[in-house]
Amino acid sequence: MVFEGALRQLTQRSWVAIQSTDDLARQVRRQAAKRDEQLKKEERALPLRKSSLDPVSRNEHSNGFDITPWELLQTFGRATALSGQNPSRGLSQHWNCLRYLTTLLAAGNRMTRSYDGKNAKYHRLSVQAQDLGIAFAVAAAQRILRKRHPGYRFEAVDIDLALDAGWTLRGQNTAVKGTARQRPGYFLVGRRAGQPLLLVVVDGRGSHGRAALQYDQLVKSAERVHAIALGATDTPAPSLLMSAAFASEGGIEIRLLDPPGESELAIPGQPLPVLHGPVTEENFYPDIATQSQTGEHRSRPGFHLKPDRYEWFSRVLVRSAAAALLTFVGDRDHADQYLTRRQQLRLGRDRSQHALNAECDVRVTLGGVNLVGTDHIFRFESKRVEVFSAMPARLHTILAAQDTKGYEDQLPAVRTAWAQRVERIQEDWNGIITMDDDGAVMGLRWLGDGIPLV
Repeated sequence: MVFEGALRQLTQRSWVAIQSTDDLARQVRRQAAKRDEQLKKEERALPLRKSSLDPVSRNEHSNGFDITPWELLQTFGRATALSGQNPSRGLSQHWNCLRYLTTLLAAGNRMTRSYDGKNAKYHRLSVQAQDLGIAFAVAAAQRILRKRHPGYRFEAVDIDLALDAGWTLRGQNTAVKGTARQRPGYFLVGRRAGQPLLLVVVDGRGSHGRAALQYDQLVKSAERVHAIALGATDTPAPSLLMSAAFASEGGIEIRLLDPPGESELAIPGQPLPVLHGPVTEENFYPDIATQSQTGEHRSRPGFHLKPDRYEWFSRVLVRSAAAALLTFVGDRDHADQYLTRRQQLRLGRDRSQHALNAECDVRVTLGGVNLVGTDHIFRFESKRVEVFSAMPARLHTILAAQDTKGYEDQLPAVRTAWAQRVERIQEDWNGIITMDDDGAVMGLRWLGDGIPLV
């Protein structure tokens, strides 16, 4: 495809279907029973999983949502900015998403994969399913949760990174036996001024196979989310479990289940947690206290967010989200200030004068809005293209000073100013440029023909 056509496809809105029904829940329970029966025959231990797998109210998902490929790429780039598994971290912290610039398109108003997206020459399908599964899951979860909790915005925080502040997840002497493969992907953290944080666990996968494979993915997600308990008892945290089907003839479809649960990180009748401030690195033991039907005290592997840990963990989430945003714009130095020692070690120490690091050294004024961030120049369809990730300079100055409350206070005004000037901003940029709910900006533009590729 030519470059201009690719740009049009990146900004074309199309529909992503959602299936979340009682029948789906029955199919997943049936798949779980088959899996347990097979494990019994093999005389293997049965996994623990959430017992209640319920559909989401149709009012909250409307059988799907419309979105552009560009919005999905920005969602994926934001979610994986602090991922220890990001293979492109050494070049630029977040441009792992660039490989999918020509992967998605609208066909009959339904989002589907393009010819390039289906071609194994350009993509390993297993990696594509994993990456795009994350993108679709986070995008769908944000839309559902905004309907469920009006007035809140929801940020994705990598679960392993957040848990690293309180539990030792890695290392030869780690005490997390039984949890290594039982951790879901992301916390969706709800923020609203004057309110406690809301916490929802999101576990999303993708598949190019038959429906049975999606059922199996949802079964395994129910096992992973069971490892996160929230509250005084061993009740699993509220969650959204998703499997994206990429090989459907009718376009991309998300299968979704939503076990119930209370999501406030606050104790009823008590003062609200103070969300802003330093945190200490803890060394909690990774188990969840349980009680048998006979009253016998037991435990299971996992991570328990007890009420006395709410304020501490709220601050961990706020600081981790700030670090992710700063990393997205190339500012690892200030991002590290928000992280504990173990969290910093998870991200690695690959910043050196000999490495290809992202740097927060690009300043641009668009439509009267001053932006600061990082850029990357590359070839796309034989064109020289600039990709830019940034945030308004006023927000960056505040976050660089470790003022997360100031960031929250200023964000509404920044978003309003962007909305009022968006036409001028786009005209000055002369390409694709968008701001998400957290103030993160991502842009793409053509720099001219340059030297033709041979």
